[in-house]
Amino acid sequence: HSIQDAIVRRRRMQGYRTLWLPGTDHAGIATQMIVEKELRRSEGKSRHDLGRAEFLRRVWAWKEKYGSRIGEQHKALGASLDWQRERFTMDEGLSRAGAPDA
Repeated sequence: HSIQDAIVRRRRMQGYRTLWLPGTDHAGIATQMIVEKELRRSEGKSRHDLGRAEFLRRVWAWKEKYGSRIGEQHKALGASLDWQRERFTMDEGLSRAGAPDA
């Protein structure tokens, strides 16, 4: 993220209006794999055993427990992000477009 930060800062110093929107994708493949691995280890089950709704509940629980780490790391580095507008891929309005109708 150093390159992105440098570009945003430079353009801002040049007088451009800039926005580097912080966002996390805890619904992505990496999170899915972590949650599935923990599920197999602790309960001997797969995400299919749980069903979509329960698996998503587990993803949200994982996000609540560990999700702030990425933001904390960016803040510690002093990244020039607009923290008041932070987004998450499963936020209402963002996830609705990719959700099945079921």
